[in-house]
Amino acid sequence: MPYYELIQRREKLRRVLCTVLAVACLSVCGATQTEAPKQGENTLSLDERLGTDDGAALAILFGANMRGNLDLCDCNYPRGGLARRVGYVEAFKKKFKETPVIHVEGGFFFFGSGGYPMADLRNEQTARAFSRFPPDVINLGRDDLRYAQKLLVRDGFSERVKALPMIKNLISANGVFGPEAVAPAPYMIKEVAGPRIYGGKKKVKIGFIGVAAPTNPGGGVIDATVTNIFETTTRAVLKARKECDVLVIVAHCDLASALRLASENLEADVVIAADSGGIYNPRRIGNTLVVTAAPGNIQESDLRLYFDKDGQISYKFRAIDLDVLVPVDPAAAAFAEAARAERER
Repeated sequence: MPYYELIQRREKLRRVLCTVLAVACLSVCGATQTEAPKQGENTLSLDERLGTDDGAALAILFGANMRGNLDLCDCNYPRGGLARRVGYVEAFKKKFKETPVIHVEGGFFFFGSGGYPMADLRNEQTARAFSRFPPDVINLGRDDLRYAQKLLVRDGFSERVKALPMIKNLISANGVFGPEAVAPAPYMIKEVAGPRIYGGKKKVKIGFIGVAAPTNPGGGVIDATVTNIFETTTRAVLKARKECDVLVIVAHCDLASALRLASENLEADVVIAADSGGIYNPRRIGNTLVVTAAPGNIQESDLRLYFDKDGQISYKFRAIDLDVLVPVDPAAAAFAEAARAERER
């Protein structure tokens, strides 16, 4: 059986399990943030899990699949949530002062099923959360597009951006937007300076392309909310590669699709499989590194970049549970609590 076909079969089972996990995420929204670890769970502090400062020049921290849930996820082992995610990023910055951070959202952060009051309220709260505690790069997954269309309507767009600055950080190369919307950029370039980046002499340009896989309704039906992920990515790579030193494809797709994206776009340095259904060991396709994001926003992925004396870049990847031993950001915790109270009124 071909390797990609085997992966795709595994992905079908994985999607069923992810649906179950999504239900669990929403059912645990009232869980405490200070519960002690249970037997068999991680007892290492975040400081221990982050490791020692080994000279990383830059870190790309990323998560995905919040699905409009700002609270904890997973009934048996509560993890994730806005407060822990923000707390993790801040703890990383505090520990590694010479390692600048780019924080990336991989997609499916909105609730997805819009059009009724509670779903719209969750999405509105998520937009406010990402404006108050903003990721630097926000990729639109396929299920984010419906609510994103509302945010991107031309009428009142400037005022909306002022109220919700997260809109400026959205990227989508293959989302379909009508003439009534201000389409987000297909990619963005982040210029980052640091003492370990090219010896502190110049900035590095990191390019991020955002794409999303379609749903597969079958029966010859095509998902009209996105264009072909593979063709669109290649076009975006050819443009973005000329403008950056490091090129990252942020793809809300399964692992099989991410591996194909890597094989068809060897000019890219990194592919993030943001809907992989779990954390897998990094894989290399040529010189392109494929890394993964966890379901349900229960872990934060951590990709560190290292520059040698000749300016060549290498990588180290890890993923850390957003569990009870991750410090909670007080402001983010208060925001999530207020959002919960708003939904319960």
